[in-house]
Amino acid sequence: AVGFSLGGEYRRETAMYRQDPLVSSGYTFYNAIPDFTPPSFEVKEAFGEVNVPLLRDLPFAKELTLSGAGRVSDYKGAAGTVWTYSVNAVYAPINDLRFRANYSRAVRAPNLTELYSPLGQNFAPSFGDPCSARNIASGTQFRAANCAAAGIPANYDYNYAQSLEIMSGGNTQLNVEKSDSYTYGAQLIPSFAPGRSVSVEYYNIKVNNVITAPSAQAIANSCYDSPTTANQFCALFQRVAPGQTGPNGEDPYRIIEGSLQQVQLNYARLQVRGIDVDLSYQHRFGGMNLTSHLVYTHQLQNDSFLDPTQPGFADRTLGEVGYPRDQVNWNLGANFETFFANLQMRYLTKMSVGAIENLVSFQGRPPQNLDQYDIPFYPDVFYMDLKFGVNVTKQTNFYFGIDNVTDRIPPLGATGTAAG
Repeated sequence: AVGFSLGGEYRRETAMYRQDPLVSSGYTFYNAIPDFTPPSFEVKEAFGEVNVPLLRDLPFAKELTLSGAGRVSDYKGAAGTVWTYSVNAVYAPINDLRFRANYSRAVRAPNLTELYSPLGQNFAPSFGDPCSARNIASGTQFRAANCAAAGIPANYDYNYAQSLEIMSGGNTQLNVEKSDSYTYGAQLIPSFAPGRSVSVEYYNIKVNNVITAPSAQAIANSCYDSPTTANQFCALFQRVAPGQTGPNGEDPYRIIEGSLQQVQLNYARLQVRGIDVDLSYQHRFGGMNLTSHLVYTHQLQNDSFLDPTQPGFADRTLGEVGYPRDQVNWNLGANFETFFANLQMRYLTKMSVGAIENLVSFQGRPPQNLDQYDIPFYPDVFYMDLKFGVNVTKQTNFYFGIDNVTDRIPPLGATGTAAG
């Protein structure tokens, strides 16, 4: 039988954020933090799914099933109407072996904070004007010509002794992020060895129009480092006209204090590829139930494309702290009815100290700074956790655990926050 489902959904979300009067007035952190009272987030959706079994219980075709799903979403605001969809195929030549393939298009709509955070006063420390004579040569081949085309003379060389005042907040023109995911895999559940299963899967995920928060420096640089200044970055700040003085006493050609809007934009791209292997085992030996679950991940690529002036220029994160090329998680458990024990092991391959591009060749670029650190890599690492417990009743247990039994110290400089 063919299976299908149809449905619809309506969602509405509201949010509010308000500081006390002293913070709102800027008396505590030197910059005023305005109230956040955005309009509601609303979306209307319709969706459908279908499952079509084509073959069943035939020689070399125990199962062949195709399935698909689609969803149309109408978002309030600039995101508008978007489609998501997926197609999936499962083929089992015999009971023990299954092959599967899947393609999915997914989206992430900007949230209320990304869209409607009010522009508030902020500051960009250590800012350098890309059109100052001292900074012209540090940009792309387009910077000098673009600065000249903007009317900035070659002898302009303003140097910031303090921070540049900016405005930071949301962007009501943000669009949805879109991703394309491809996965191919196989699963073996041998009937001659009950309790065992092996699955292998290859994945390739690309995300476009990633919502990114560039720094004030990146906004100014990207304006002039692009082939043309007719870009979204140049529209985010203003300069004092020739022969005039800015509203805050700025010299001619300077970026007007408070005019640069540091907002989120759709321009980044991400790509991740890898292979996952999953091995599981479960068996009962008399009064003991033994379980084993091992997951191995091998990443082939983990790149971010964050420079709009060079769309093909990737920032590699694979091999940096938090993104090992290989990692293994192995969980062993034994349950003796009344007592139970668990051993969890984690293995991570070596990771670079600092940017991996400093140590290896990437995209044809030679290593950028081989002698940046005397020890360039954190070595591979093995962690082990133990847990012992007592099943008091069927609904109650008591356990005692030790994390990091070998007291393996984390990488130097790791903070336990973000990628560190």
